[in-house]
Amino acid sequence: MSDVFGSIDIGTGSVLCLAVEKSADGLMRETINESVITALGAGTASDPSVRQTSMERTLAPVIDYVEKLRQAGATSISIVGTSALRKAPNRDEFIKRVRQRTGLNVEVISGEEEARLTFWGATQTLSTHVGPVVVMDVGGGSTELVFGHLSRASTGGLPPPELATSLPIGALTLTDRFITRYPVSRIEMERLRAGIQDAVAVKCVEELVTGAKSESPSPLLIAVGGSATTLVAMEHEIVPYVPVKVHRARISREIILEHIERLGEMSLDERYGIPALPRGRAPVIDAGLSILHELLGLFGAGAMTVSDRGLRYGVIVRDSHA
Repeated sequence: MSDVFGSIDIGTGSVLCLAVEKSADGLMRETINESVITALGAGTASDPSVRQTSMERTLAPVIDYVEKLRQAGATSISIVGTSALRKAPNRDEFIKRVRQRTGLNVEVISGEEEARLTFWGATQTLSTHVGPVVVMDVGGGSTELVFGHLSRASTGGLPPPELATSLPIGALTLTDRFITRYPVSRIEMERLRAGIQDAVAVKCVEELVTGAKSESPSPLLIAVGGSATTLVAMEHEIVPYVPVKVHRARISREIILEHIERLGEMSLDERYGIPALPRGRAPVIDAGLSILHELLGLFGAGAMTVSDRGLRYGVIVRDSHA
């Protein structure tokens, strides 16, 4: 007999849905893995309240995904909300509407909990790695950093993260703050980078970097989130998007910079012509890649591993171990 676990991640930029079937022998098989860009947090950099149009745009796929998960036989469905809903003073309105339409509650998680769950999701398949790991989750409204160790004993269960922090910078909110035109002006890009550097120049990040490098100068850096996965898809021309071709790909810091510079010279129409760049991500990709570029610099790293598995996987890992 099999159990089916479902999770829906309501992010600042996207809504992601996952269903996993767990058999009696413990094997896990994905049956649904979908996402849609809804930009729930559009405009929240200046006003944290979620706009009514953004609610409508996000509510519809959430309802659709719940129905798909139920049709897939999911007996456990968890819906989690992240940065946009954490900050929104009117989040109860959205949560109430989801409950009315689906009968399910939206669990608005803290940045630290988001980091912990993302760490579990991103590291679950790293059965061959032993040692320090840092997961970098660049979202639409926040960036989570989490440091922990993997061992042959811990990868089969729930490896406990040691340090985690959530930063109030994301691809969507930084774009709202700093970018007004395409191609992006040099001045706006300089201000964007300065904003990222200010955000990461805090004690919690310094402690996490020091802890990660204390026993190894080169801890394994894993990037999750749409900016990282889209980067791999663009670099290797993966169209249509195939998760298995993106998962565990290696990308250098030099390649990140090349894409930042190339995209910065493009108009939105030119970006829309890139097959591997989703239309909804085209305006915000500069900020997401710039965060990743800055983070690799902090760790003195020349490359990172990209994971297609993040928060939604971590939620299922948590629920399946409950």
